[in-house]
Amino acid sequence: MTSTLSPTGMKKLRDFKLSGMARTVPIRLEEAQSTPLSHQEFLELLLEDEASQRAENRRKNLYGSAHLPFEKGMEDFDFTFQPSVKKTEMLELATGNFISKRENVVFVGQPGTGKTHLSVALALSALGHGMSVLFTSVWDMITALEQSRADMSYHKKVSCYVKPDLLVLDELGYKSMAESTVEDFFEIVSKRYEKGSIIMTSNRPFGEWDKIFIDKTLTGAILDRLVHHCHIITIKGESYRVQQRLKTP
Repeated sequence: MTSTLSPTGMKKLRDFKLSGMARTVPIRLEEAQSTPLSHQEFLELLLEDEASQRAENRRKNLYGSAHLPFEKGMEDFDFTFQPSVKKTEMLELATGNFISKRENVVFVGQPGTGKTHLSVALALSALGHGMSVLFTSVWDMITALEQSRADMSYHKKVSCYVKPDLLVLDELGYKSMAESTVEDFFEIVSKRYEKGSIIMTSNRPFGEWDKIFIDKTLTGAILDRLVHHCHIITIKGESYRVQQRLKTP
């Protein structure tokens, strides 16, 4: 018969949020009966079970809160199709060192050239290193910030975009921003400056960003903070999606 703690003992483990111990204590008790374990060995096994459970819970929470649109790693990217992207540079970024240094990454290229794929791949690498990540399109973030003003949760929403180790902002450049929208965007970039990393994708070169932000002063301020410590990767290849469609009979 499997040994276990009393219902009161099990409840205390759960009340103390020791779910790893609560999950394995019946097995460990039975193991202690069949194998000569010292009290110290028994306790260390339970502590290891708890540590493993907490690490798994953290991993699940990190991946769940990242909101990645898909999961494709660096190994899934076709570097032969996009020779302008240096594999060695991408692998170095995948170490996560740029996040530790609070540096940014900006991918510039036409739609379909792999900007989002590479951003997700770097985000997955960061998650694998135990770093917190949030992925969002630029317009989803702007919309969320605008809506938060209506329910008086603006500062709380801003903190959601400032807190993660890595913020991935996808698809900058498809629309021009209103003045208040630009100010919200600047707020996030400014608060993360030298405090947290940003990965940004854009279909427009920096010289055209004043067409996105309209206000040239704010455009300069955003660029100044974003590219100060930044890895700029310009992808000059063709659209992978278009190429695949052309190959389809």
